[in-house]
Amino acid sequence: MKNPYSLFLLFLLLTSLGVISYKQSKDFQRTRFEALLKSEFRNIPVNKDEDKEAKSVDQPEMAAIQDYYMTVDPATGTVPRERLLLAYESLKNNSFQKSTLAAPLWTGYPVEMGGRTRTIMYDPNDPTHKKVWAGSVTGGLWYNTDITDPSSSWVAIGDFWSCLAIRCITYDPNNPMVFYLGTGEPETAIQTYRESSGLGNGIWKSTDGGQTWNTIPSTSGFPYITKILVKNEAGNSVIYAGVVSGLYHGIHQSTPSDGLFRSADGGNTWTQVLPVISGFSVPYSPSDIAMGADGRIYVGTMPNLDSRGGATILFSDSGLPGSWTVNSTYKTIIESDPDYSIPGRVVLATAPSNPSVVYGLIGSGFLNTANNFKYFYCFHIIRSNDKGVTWDDKNLPYDLTSGVSFATIAWHALDITVDPNNAESLYIGGLDVHHSTTGGDTWLRVSDWALMYSGGGPEYVHADQHIMVYKPGSSSELLLGTDGGVFYSSNAGVSFPNFQQRNTNYATLQYYSADIKNLPGDVSLLGGLQDNGSLLYEGYPISINNMISGGDGAYCFFDKNEPDFYMTSGYYNVWYIFAAGTMINYVGDWQSGVFVNPADYDYRTNTLYSNACDFIGTYVDYYSKISNITAGYSGTFKKANTTTTTYFSAVKWSPYSPSGKATLFLGTQSGKLFKLLNAESTPITTEITGSAFPVGSISCIDIGSSDNELLVTFSNYGVASVWHTIDGGVTWKNKETNLPDMPVRWGIFHPGNKKQVMLATETGTWTTENFDQDEVVWTPAVNGMANVRTDMLNIRESDYTVVAATQGRGLFTTTWDVVSGTSDLTRTGFSIYPNPVTDVLNLTYETIVNQRITLKVFDQSGKQLLVREKTSTTGVNTERISLSGKPAGVYYVTLYFNGKQMKTEKVVKE
Repeated sequence: MKNPYSLFLLFLLLTSLGVISYKQSKDFQRTRFEALLKSEFRNIPVNKDEDKEAKSVDQPEMAAIQDYYMTVDPATGTVPRERLLLAYESLKNNSFQKSTLAAPLWTGYPVEMGGRTRTIMYDPNDPTHKKVWAGSVTGGLWYNTDITDPSSSWVAIGDFWSCLAIRCITYDPNNPMVFYLGTGEPETAIQTYRESSGLGNGIWKSTDGGQTWNTIPSTSGFPYITKILVKNEAGNSVIYAGVVSGLYHGIHQSTPSDGLFRSADGGNTWTQVLPVISGFSVPYSPSDIAMGADGRIYVGTMPNLDSRGGATILFSDSGLPGSWTVNSTYKTIIESDPDYSIPGRVVLATAPSNPSVVYGLIGSGFLNTANNFKYFYCFHIIRSNDKGVTWDDKNLPYDLTSGVSFATIAWHALDITVDPNNAESLYIGGLDVHHSTTGGDTWLRVSDWALMYSGGGPEYVHADQHIMVYKPGSSSELLLGTDGGVFYSSNAGVSFPNFQQRNTNYATLQYYSADIKNLPGDVSLLGGLQDNGSLLYEGYPISINNMISGGDGAYCFFDKNEPDFYMTSGYYNVWYIFAAGTMINYVGDWQSGVFVNPADYDYRTNTLYSNACDFIGTYVDYYSKISNITAGYSGTFKKANTTTTTYFSAVKWSPYSPSGKATLFLGTQSGKLFKLLNAESTPITTEITGSAFPVGSISCIDIGSSDNELLVTFSNYGVASVWHTIDGGVTWKNKETNLPDMPVRWGIFHPGNKKQVMLATETGTWTTENFDQDEVVWTPAVNGMANVRTDMLNIRESDYTVVAATQGRGLFTTTWDVVSGTSDLTRTGFSIYPNPVTDVLNLTYETIVNQRITLKVFDQSGKQLLVREKTSTTGVNTERISLSGKPAGVYYVTLYFNGKQMKTEKVVKE
């Protein structure tokens, strides 16, 4: 007889092994990941009531949360954006300038709108002060040679820098050819709010007036730079940099610490000079740095990651450790306030005409315990008449829009500047712009952001003010940096100035989505953006007049068989339906889902299918169906019967659906994939999740030659991102191969050759021509584009035109050629010089056989300016291209061998 005790031990062992096996299973990992996502939503600060801030048209904090879900590394629970540096190195090492036979040339589109701009600098080397530099938080660095001319175009610098998140710029007063850039957006990193911000990469330096830049190696540990000041100290150029940490989608701790860092040797070595926060062992976190006309340095602070040290002002004449005077008066005042007791961010401005006069704006906040979000307003406009020793409160402007404060999101949008010639004249900005000619005693509201919905006008300035800069020595010319780009006034000295947009080809818009009209050769494009609604492009520069819906735009579609019908969505599944330019339906009674809600469109039956589940599980396992949208629509929520506990992160309608039926593919944010037959009525659901699929968010599903061929992408760090099946999901192959570890947000098959696949990634687009092979070779395909996050791709099958939606550089299109074989044409020996050029370009290329050569030159808008054809000779060939008479700006030179595009170079004409 067997020993009962032995049987019991065997039972325990088997049970333990079963538990261990389950904990190692994908089901357990997915369940744990889904629980993590739900708990994160409850813990993340969420401003669900932004309408109370008089700006209900956008809710970008929700986009931030959604992107956290999409990109978080399931193994760490953080978003390791520092891995993008490795991804960038991979992009660079793959030589994005080397072409494959079908390497696409991307064409951007003319714009008269811009994205969020936090820094502006007049070029110190231009005696006319017409040349201006500006930095976008996701679109990089730009310059404009004549800011007074509304038709003068902006030119981008550093398309393929490793970081396009520009926060501040300044120059060396002893050598104006030396510029410094600070990267990273610290305000969002502290608040966890706007997805379009980015992690920085230290300080960058130029010694040739901004044409070429290099990172300063000693600053590699500085993730977020708030401000840089270069001071002439007895003939020596001393750099001061405000450095802070951030928790934006991960832990980005500044090393060696937060603080004000001083370098007297050009950035080789640094010393932290600020005192520690009273009662703690860490230095203050600088939000702003200003210098008086007499050289005194002023520092305003912001709360650090532990919410300490805000609302404090420090000053020093030498800038050295131990020399700082600390004024925490307003910190104490705010902490005693019964309603707004959290000391916030400080911004400062000195009066160039009077070294004794300094102004400041200070944020005050409160914690909403219901959503864990800290709201900040500005209730303190302060002035010092004794160089910062004592301060007085000035009157507050009354903002008719909010009725609360002129700065309703003071942690994010807040700035101040003083007339260079009049210490009593100053401008402040929060949501709108206010002007005082009485030293802050009285105020006039001089802008109205809501005019963007009625075509603008002289009072129109986009919402959210980030930077205000007077032209050196001028009381009349003023520049503003906003969430909508750059604005200019030529009469800032009057009480009510006029403003004009200065966004010509300032292509820094942030798109979530895009589609292209289904007519061969048609130029019409549609896209949903952050904070700029949805825009329709029809051949003219993109401007506020192209806005067809407000707030944040989301998914959008042109009808494929009735192309005059098109539709776009706002957040949470609200839809606007148009016919030939007229809105015919507003579908607002089926709100559901997540912020930028995944959807697809059955153009045969005019039916929209969308995810219905929200972030916390309302309508879990449901999708929405809105039928007959071009007429009298009707809607319903349909249960998918998938057993998932999260929302559907990818929705794909199959063009192979039987007549009168709908086949849907639904992917979840934890990595499950389902096929639904009869989705239009009672769905028949089959799970086709790959056994090796990672735990992570399915970002896109594309369909190849039939419903049996699928391309599935994942957008999380730390997982295999690209998967392929040709048997309907019975077997899957991992196709990531040489892709770096980065989010893949979209993927499409080429309609003419399913071996060709294009991906939208965090570093632009990548392509392959051997997707059917085990060892897929991915190549960056960014000629004409930039190292910019790309969210979505759509292709028009009739002429293989692809549209790409980027977060920071607007829309791009390209013709994606079919590759049908190989070629013996050389791909080496191409060079073009000088670049930048003033008149004539020299171009050399090498061929190994005689062949037909075509050279084309395009301007920045994609307009073809020159075509030259000839038959090459074997060996090295030389061409000269004259750009004489062409305006300054960006041009593209493209080389074709026997009709195949081989190489494209971007050229800057000065």
